[in-house]
Amino acid sequence: MKRKQLLKMMNGVVLVHEPAGNELGYVEALNELRELVERLSTEQDIDQLAKEVGRAKELIDFCRSRISYAELEINQLLSDDTNEEPF
Repeated sequence: MKRKQLLKMMNGVVLVHEPAGNELGYVEALNELRELVERLSTEQDIDQLAKEVGRAKELIDFCRSRISYAELEINQLLSDDTNEEPF
């Protein structure tokens, strides 16, 4: 199975491809999510609160999809190793 074939639906989350240099990565998304959670605990403006909760949901979905993609890729790599013929 090729990497592009790993793009599929899993548990209702679309798996994403590897991030290019200009795309948000897992660590950046997680850091932004942590900052949002900290702000949400003190946020008083209901309009800003709703906006930040929406962004937090997007980041959570993104992080879940990156974890799922990594899991599929690792399983594929391990599967490829077991299918190799001996010398």
